[in-house]
Amino acid sequence: MPFKADYAPPLSARAYAHCFLTFRKYSTEWLSMLQWCRECIGGLLPSGPRLSALSVGAGNGDFDWRLLPILKSQATRLEYVFVEPSQAMCDYLHRRIDSEPLDGVAFDLETSRFETCKLGQAFDLVLLTHCLYYIPDREAALRNAARLAGDKGRVLVFHQTPLGIDQVQKRYIQKVKGTEEEMYTSQEIQQLLDQVNIPYRLEQIDSHIDVSECLRPDSREGEALLSFFLECDIRHIDQGLKQEIVDYIQDLSFSDSGKRVLNHPVAVFVL
Repeated sequence: MPFKADYAPPLSARAYAHCFLTFRKYSTEWLSMLQWCRECIGGLLPSGPRLSALSVGAGNGDFDWRLLPILKSQATRLEYVFVEPSQAMCDYLHRRIDSEPLDGVAFDLETSRFETCKLGQAFDLVLLTHCLYYIPDREAALRNAARLAGDKGRVLVFHQTPLGIDQVQKRYIQKVKGTEEEMYTSQEIQQLLDQVNIPYRLEQIDSHIDVSECLRPDSREGEALLSFFLECDIRHIDQGLKQEIVDYIQDLSFSDSGKRVLNHPVAVFVL
């Protein structure tokens, strides 16, 4: 969608990366997801010396490189394939594979949109980690994931619930960005899976975000968090609207050890 002067401009790739790293600094989301994987993922995988996994929308691979030791503990050999539509991210992943090899892990990389990619093999594990927001044809993506997992594999979908960031987006993203097209929560995934009759199990992982910086006037890290929440450069919105957003986050959050904390659980679908 073209940027209109009435709305805050979209984040550049570099700005988004900065905002995402700021979010990671103040969020327990990744720690909670990885802990869930340590406790649960072994019971979902077939036993044997070899495992194969597919990571959809891998980005720069930061989450994958933290997950890999967990998967590697389950088998002596791991085949790990990335699917990533961005050529820039694929170039980065190629360099990372070369510079950060892991013993017993064979990497491969597909530069493709997942919903249309034509991988032929079946995988023991197909991962969709916070990527369905950015895939236009989500039904095709979920069907493709189920196909690639075959009869014996599993699909894991980690995704935002209607609590936390989504509450802020629901109230303000249309006002500041001019579009809601990337808003998508676990509720919509549930509805879609039920509609296309793909069996699943749903769990919720507790996590939270320290939003104290959002409430500090002129905090750069607070602005980065707000920009991440609303997927645009929050510095360009009207100051009255910005204060309204900050006040809403204040109301949503709670006090914990001198910090303001926003509850932001993660949904995990096991297909």
